[in-house]
Amino acid sequence: MVDRGRTPLHRRKSIQIAVGLLVTVGCLAAAFYKMADGDDPREVFRAIGDAFRQADIGSTLWLIWIVLFVFYWLKAWRWRMLLAPLGSFRPTTELLPAILIGFAFNNLLPARIGEFVRVFVFSRRHNLSKISVLASVALERILDAIAILSIFGIGAMFLPNTAEDVKQKAMVAAAVAGIGVGCAVVYLIWTAPFVRFAEWCMNCVPVLPERFRAKITGMLESGAEGLAALKQGRLLAGILITSFAQWALNGVIVYLSLRAFHFDLPWHVSAVVLGVVAFGVAAPSSPGYFGVIQLCFVLVLAPFVDDQKSVFAASIYFHMAQYIPVTAIGMICFNRMGFHVAEVQEEAEHEATDEPAAHAGSVPAE
Repeated sequence: MVDRGRTPLHRRKSIQIAVGLLVTVGCLAAAFYKMADGDDPREVFRAIGDAFRQADIGSTLWLIWIVLFVFYWLKAWRWRMLLAPLGSFRPTTELLPAILIGFAFNNLLPARIGEFVRVFVFSRRHNLSKISVLASVALERILDAIAILSIFGIGAMFLPNTAEDVKQKAMVAAAVAGIGVGCAVVYLIWTAPFVRFAEWCMNCVPVLPERFRAKITGMLESGAEGLAALKQGRLLAGILITSFAQWALNGVIVYLSLRAFHFDLPWHVSAVVLGVVAFGVAAPSSPGYFGVIQLCFVLVLAPFVDDQKSVFAASIYFHMAQYIPVTAIGMICFNRMGFHVAEVQEEAEHEATDEPAAHAGSVPAE
């Protein structure tokens, strides 16, 4: 059991909840202030309601759900390829439920313990090493970050000339994505030298505890062994293709959400919105990322759309069209597996305390 009396301040549940709520409230307030632009709050809420009444939800929601299913199906196929060294698993019946359970817990509980719940549920059901499964999830998040940065960079480069500062940031994003791919290749091919270099870097930071450095080193060594699939060209190509395809589909969901509210914007604007939202939700917030998504939509689309109230409504539509079905189906899968929330939450919190590297590259889907 974890010694609660020695839990670091930043890992205390009460602190995490308080920080998350503050971020959520602050983002909602900032989005509302920018959207209202001095109007009476009652008029603002009335305008949001009118936007929903005039929205084309009936013909877009089913399309969004189809794209959302394909998004998670591709995610399950990619995870199958990452887990190839550990066994052969059926994407739809064995992997997809665990993925949806993880996202459901992220939507309902603080501290983003959903990934730990996903690892716990899957490794327990299949009698696998949690460290090996966790390594596949950590690399999955890194691949997500690289794909999102690439899509954001491509989209931002097509923005009008008035957004030169954004284009410069897009170039930085593309460079970071390239460096990420390079580091992944070096890590997989020259694991031992890479681990020694990582140890040297950590030793240059004397404030890092020895226990932390040892765990990072162990994660790198174990992860390379568990991710041997990436050394096979065919699997590596499939993993990269599915990574970019699934996030391109998430950009389609952004596009459909905006079209539902009659915004006829080019595809590259949706790509930029996707990138900002994906990394915006990486900030501490309450479960479900409420407020953060709304602020990202309002800020990114301000130069392109005058009707900010409809943009706010579109952000709610984008958010809820994913939040409700993913959370509901994820919890149904969880209940059918026979686990208990208290049991899984306690195990996840224990793993979160012991495995600091697990948060690396965490980018939620929503």
